[in-house]
Amino acid sequence: MTESTTETTQQQQETLSASQVVDYLIHHPEFFVENEHLLADLILPHASGSAASLIERQATVLRERNSELRQRLSNLIDTARENDTIFRLTKSLGLTLLEANSLEDTVRAIHHSLYREFKVDCASLLLFDAPHIQNKGFITQTSSEAAKRVLGNLLRGERVHCSALRENEFKYLFPTSEATSGSAAIVPLHYKKEIGILAIGSYNSAHFDPAMETAFISYMSQIISRKIAPFLETKNTTETTETTESSV
Repeated sequence: MTESTTETTQQQQETLSASQVVDYLIHHPEFFVENEHLLADLILPHASGSAASLIERQATVLRERNSELRQRLSNLIDTARENDTIFRLTKSLGLTLLEANSLEDTVRAIHHSLYREFKVDCASLLLFDAPHIQNKGFITQTSSEAAKRVLGNLLRGERVHCSALRENEFKYLFPTSEATSGSAAIVPLHYKKEIGILAIGSYNSAHFDPAMETAFISYMSQIISRKIAPFLETKNTTETTETTESSV
């Protein structure tokens, strides 16, 4: 082996890779303490085109991380406050429904809660197979089949669906609204059988997003379903009895 080859081999062996440097610094955190002068001498390029010493760059990174953490904390606090408000209003609705003694009282309580307390843009209650119900804007009598023809997959299963709506879907759910587009939370009402739909709408097409949390809305639907079901059953039974007696 020639002297030139030997020198080249030694140079290759002495050349450190970036990963080796990183590994060394991780395992020797005291390096910059013992070589403090390097902190000011090392110049790091920035995406903006400027350059800064390692100390300045570290300070900048820490400020950016601190700002990001403050923003995350602020978002968490806002979310917690919003959830607290929703929980309080949902609890209030539940307690009011406990005192409702008729279907009319129940519907009135739901209407008041959504519009006056939750301050929604629009809302409607569609009840299936309830011929005694008179369509009065907020409450509509329809059938499960008719609703599925218009809403399709938005009524799939028993879970809440949040989505932007087509014009025909919006007008079907909110027939008295002057708006023709928006988004909605479509809430199936189900207790032992399909009861109907509670639709909560917004004029903002992006407000009710498919990825939004629906735990409180689902809880609300369970309360409303259990409250409405007995009234519908009683009404239908009474009408059936009256029809049978009149035909005898």
